[in-house]
Amino acid sequence: MELSGYGKLGGKQMNWYWADPHFGHDMIIEYCKRPYKNSKKMEIDLIRKYKSLVDPEKDTVYIIGDLTLAGPQNQGYVLHIVNQLAGRKIFIIGNHDKLNPFTYVDLGMESVHTAYDTGKYILHHDPAAAITLPNRKWLCGHVHTIFKKIRNIVNVGVDQHGFFPVSEDEVDKLFADETDRI
Repeated sequence: MELSGYGKLGGKQMNWYWADPHFGHDMIIEYCKRPYKNSKKMEIDLIRKYKSLVDPEKDTVYIIGDLTLAGPQNQGYVLHIVNQLAGRKIFIIGNHDKLNPFTYVDLGMESVHTAYDTGKYILHHDPAAAITLPNRKWLCGHVHTIFKKIRNIVNVGVDQHGFFPVSEDEVDKLFADETDRI
């Protein structure tokens, strides 16, 4: 993965997009054929790849859902994960995110949303929402291995991007390419 000029490697502020890490979810390994023996090994690799790109002082990461399956009884696990993720973290809730939205802020997210409009993109975990504004560019997760890009939607889920966050430059390249990537 050629990434010179980005994030920690290049010194300029970057926006990153990341969805569907599913920390602590052993079954996602089977469902999506992820290359990990168990969720602990997946956790270690996902965090390593995230940290290799994200500058803790300069970068913003938009996490577009399904951070963990942890419910209220496992807030400590969510805190353990969030504390390892560098940069400003803007969280868009996914269907598997079970904590009260305010709890995510208490645990280290800068802000929490059901959808987020950056001005350039609309971020929503479920790509089905894109039908409401078909002339806008959408970033999603939720669909894991089903598609990388289709029409006006880019899936920034880890399963489509080598388990790395996706830079805004890479998202722009995917939108510039008219080819759907299913």
